[in-house]
Amino acid sequence: MNSCVSYAHGPAMDLAPDRNDSSVEPVDHARAIARDTATLRSQLRDLIAILALPALWSGRDAAHIAEALLDVLSSMLRLDLAYIRAPDPSGSGPSETVRVQGRPDLGGRGREIASRLAEGTTGIDANETLVLPDPATREPLRATRIALKLAGHTGVVVAASRRSGFPTSFERFLLGSIITEAEVALRNAALMTALHHALQREQVARADAEAANRAKDLLNEELERRVVERTRQLSLINQELRGEIAERKRSEQALRESEQRFRDYAETASDWLWETGPDHFFTRVSEETTTLGIDPARRIGVTRWDFATDVEEEPEKWRLHVATLEAHQPFRGFVYRIAGADGSAVYIATSGKPVFYADGRFLGYRGVSSDVTAAVRAEQVEKALHQAQAELARVSRVTTLGELAASIAHEVNQPLAAIGADANACLNWLAADKPDLDRVRQALTAIVKDGDRAGGVITRIRTLLSGAPVAHEPCDFTGVIRDVLPLVGPEIGRHGIVLQTSLAPDLPQVTGDRIQLQQVLLNLLLNAAEAMREVPSQRRRLVVRSTVEDRDDGAWAVVAVEDAGVGFGEAEAPRLFEAFYTTKPGGLGMGLSISRSIIESHRGRLWATANPDHGATFHLALPGMR
Repeated sequence: MNSCVSYAHGPAMDLAPDRNDSSVEPVDHARAIARDTATLRSQLRDLIAILALPALWSGRDAAHIAEALLDVLSSMLRLDLAYIRAPDPSGSGPSETVRVQGRPDLGGRGREIASRLAEGTTGIDANETLVLPDPATREPLRATRIALKLAGHTGVVVAASRRSGFPTSFERFLLGSIITEAEVALRNAALMTALHHALQREQVARADAEAANRAKDLLNEELERRVVERTRQLSLINQELRGEIAERKRSEQALRESEQRFRDYAETASDWLWETGPDHFFTRVSEETTTLGIDPARRIGVTRWDFATDVEEEPEKWRLHVATLEAHQPFRGFVYRIAGADGSAVYIATSGKPVFYADGRFLGYRGVSSDVTAAVRAEQVEKALHQAQAELARVSRVTTLGELAASIAHEVNQPLAAIGADANACLNWLAADKPDLDRVRQALTAIVKDGDRAGGVITRIRTLLSGAPVAHEPCDFTGVIRDVLPLVGPEIGRHGIVLQTSLAPDLPQVTGDRIQLQQVLLNLLLNAAEAMREVPSQRRRLVVRSTVEDRDDGAWAVVAVEDAGVGFGEAEAPRLFEAFYTTKPGGLGMGLSISRSIIESHRGRLWATANPDHGATFHLALPGMR
């Protein structure tokens, strides 16, 4: 028992005072009779009030009865502290209620004190008087406990007062009677609650049963309808199933064949796996390296650059690779050369990813390598082919300029002759007694102009003859056309051909090599002039036209070279751009083939169409810069 509670036993108080004391004077005896009479009346009222409690608590729930019980006890027994802990028959846990006289704010403290007193409710002695502190003043209170029994569960009621004679025998009687009535009322309340819940459950069950019956009827109707419909569908489904089974068998067979095919691919793949440590020495190499005639065990304990054969040839490549490894960065597609089992060059492409411990320490690299010798050699062959094509294009330019030798000589000779004539005139004017300096100045200006003209012709020729590497850069396509026209002008005029131009002012810039584009235009113009040598002079008309064409991927520059020459037939059309195919006597058949290769390397297109009347038109299209 807690230290704040103590026990005190005293004599039981009788229901009426003792009247056999002969020492009491008559006056005092009369007063005692009056006092006893008042006490009996008060006790009778309390008993009557107790008899009225069942009617007062009828129909109330357990919580309300507990509250009302404390109110009755506090008022009828003039308690300073009243506490009840009533068990809940449903098993949800006991409920506690407390009253502290005049101090509702101390209910929590009173509950704490009384609950200690209520501990150990087994074997409670109703005649036992206890002492506990007042929650408000800490003064000692005399208290008693009475067990509260409900359907196998035991609660407790604690009543306490600061009166020294509390509880009297009558107060114990009242307390027991009230508790008995409360037990009956709480049992009735529990029964009513259980009955109410049972009625609710019965109503819910009845409603559920009715709903289930209705649903059952609807379900039966729906089932009958579905059976009829399903029977009809099953006959159709059976037919479909036969077809699906046959199709599934075919699919399964195809799947097995596909799985076997990919299994063969995986088993015959040339890739192999590797691992390196923090010092970049190989720690593991898979067995696939044996396909190259390389023993995996001989790679353990060495670095990649220890057996590579291109370290001295490409030191910068290896320096950057080692720097990547030291920085613990991933790498992809690093290509290097090694010596194969027969001493031949083998090219390896490798990719790796750094691996770290959980604490961040560098563990090494893991990656995959593959034999790319065939791809590297193909790239080398392609590079050599491009170089050969460039040389062939240069030879073609030289050959073309050779064909224009007479025209070029005439183009250069005109400004040189004019320079000579102007120089002689200057000498004559300067030899006079009064030199005409204004005319001399005009002549010298003409000499400078003609010199620039001749120099421009020589510059364009040197550019076409240069062997500079191909450089794709922003290029003014209209300027390319204007640079080529003066070179072919004398040749065209020599054959009596009328040249007409229609150039779009807003032709977009293209990305390409200026020299190669000039070569293509020069070849198309000379071919057009050659095609009109044998036609009547009135038909000899050459048109150069440029337009802008809007496509889904942007603006394109389109140039058309139209002639009125002999043209080509339907049988010749598919072979016009074939190498070594020509319709000209003594021609090599390389010009159009080289021209198409150049345009396709610029992501463009070159094609030819036959004119409705005479001749042909060659079209050249290049994408504009974005």
